Amino acid sequence: MCGIAGTTAFGRSAPDREFVAAACAAMRHRGPDEDGTHHGADVSLGMCRLKVIGLVGGSQPAYGADERVVCVVNGEIYNHRALRELLARRGRHVRGTSDVHVIPALYEEFGDAFVEHLHGMFAIALHDGRRRRLLLVTDRVGKKPLFHARPAPDTVAFASELAAVLEHSGIDREIDPVAVDQYLSYRVVHSPRTIYRGVRKVPPATVLVFEADGSTHERRYWSFPYTGELADVDEDEAVDRLDALLRQAVADRLESEVPLGAMLSGGLDSSLVVAVARRLLGRELHTFSVGFDHPAFDESAAAAFVAAHFGTVHHTRRLTAADARRTADTILRHVGEPFAFPSAIASHAMYELAARQVTVVLTGDGSDEVFAGYNRYKRFLAAPGGDLADRYESVLVDGVPTHLKKVLYGRGLLDHLPDFPVNHLREQFARTHPRAEDLDRVMHVDSGAWLLDAQLVKIDRMSMAHSVEPRSPLLDHRLIDVAARIPASRKLVGGNEKALLKKVAARYLPDEVVNRRKQELAVPLERWLGTELRADIQSTLLADSSLDRGYFNPDALRALALEFRPEHSYALWTLHMLERWHRLHVDRTDLALEPAH
Repeated sequence: MCGIAGTTAFGRSAPDREFVAAACAAMRHRGPDEDGTHHGADVSLGMCRLKVIGLVGGSQPAYGADERVVCVVNGEIYNHRALRELLARRGRHVRGTSDVHVIPALYEEFGDAFVEHLHGMFAIALHDGRRRRLLLVTDRVGKKPLFHARPAPDTVAFASELAAVLEHSGIDREIDPVAVDQYLSYRVVHSPRTIYRGVRKVPPATVLVFEADGSTHERRYWSFPYTGELADVDEDEAVDRLDALLRQAVADRLESEVPLGAMLSGGLDSSLVVAVARRLLGRELHTFSVGFDHPAFDESAAAAFVAAHFGTVHHTRRLTAADARRTADTILRHVGEPFAFPSAIASHAMYELAARQVTVVLTGDGSDEVFAGYNRYKRFLAAPGGDLADRYESVLVDGVPTHLKKVLYGRGLLDHLPDFPVNHLREQFARTHPRAEDLDRVMHVDSGAWLLDAQLVKIDRMSMAHSVEPRSPLLDHRLIDVAARIPASRKLVGGNEKALLKKVAARYLPDEVVNRRKQELAVPLERWLGTELRADIQSTLLADSSLDRGYFNPDALRALALEFRPEHSYALWTLHMLERWHRLHVDRTDLALEPAH
């Protein structure tokens, strides 16, 4: 796992080496073990490495046969051994011992289609000196991030994190009001936007090519196959196939030359991953969870039960409102743009705990969007018919719901939103399979809007904050290729979510774990905001900087903050995190919250 950065200079100027050094320094947490750079006439590349595979001889950048093909990579290539054998049969030599060293030779053999041979999680920057072109490449699901900008017509700047790419002085930092509205609606900014007009995210499963003549072209090489084409598959056959694919996905992710553990909430997904890993490993496994003083949110007893059942070495940490206060600004520093999913508080704590014991962790993330696990899917199916995007938005947990936006929004936002209120999901629904079931189309949208921009952002940034590599077997694209083709009606059956995955899990887990009521990783936000954090939220939102920001009607914002109704908890947290982000990244007033009295 790494942080990568780079810049091109296809014109007369030289590549900006200082930017590359500054960007890598800003991402030292992603790769504290080793640095690497490549400086050429057209491009400068840099990386900071977290050593996991190829501890000796695995340094980057990675080079092709004549060093005219060079790349830096963030991620892991799980099928690298098979690819080495394939390349050897074709007469290609791989230079280096790390998993990512197969990539230059693979590109030399297959051209831009090299990516379709990779199984893993990755963000790749590859420069072809012969053809004078830069490729930015992302994995199928979007597990590893990559941000890019055009500071000048002949210049591309990129990095693994938003704060790092902003080390380039030529990037337009103007805030995008549409992105602000998107954030206020959904608590994240959806790809490919960022909060800044001048920076974009490389979408998942994308090969983005910048040519020396200034042209750019983009190719999407995979997408979630929510087609319903396996509607008639026999249930036993489906469960057998999913079981085999899951075991292979876990096995692929067990390769590590450093200590490996697993996250364990006690829920179905993480328990299943731990069960399969424990069976395959046959040795000690450390597991990690968090707990809360509020019983409705505390899964620590369930996690302890699973840990005892499988004989893991289990570690638990209990969280309080003080952790939320301590962590909020840290989350925003690492994400780099407004982000208001409070579960990031728990994730940050879990990775902080894990970092004391291991460098790699398995996680149970990713099944909800593929196996129909979210409770909101039941609400969607019960909602009145009509426009699909509006129907789905009506059952979402909003950041700031439309009825509050109509009161809050000032000219600083409304002047840029001629079609207010905007349903930002409509465009994404237009890209779904038109003949798929409605819920399959919803899950397809969720694979981008929530999995990509909320869950995967949270996993990547909170793990990398502590130099821990997360691996998510349930997001293996081969598993998704089968599971997503099975209609949603085979997964959410009579109110029983993840029906197919539960049948797989029944082969590994006790009945009380398989049939336990679903509990999403969450924190007691409403309780914290109503007690220990109330003064903090009001201090943030009632400050002059907040009231004068221009986004909101000051009187309406003041009234919302003072009234402090429990049903407005997510709205208040979303507004709070927007203002904290402004102070950290725009105003550059890097001040910690004062404890509430």
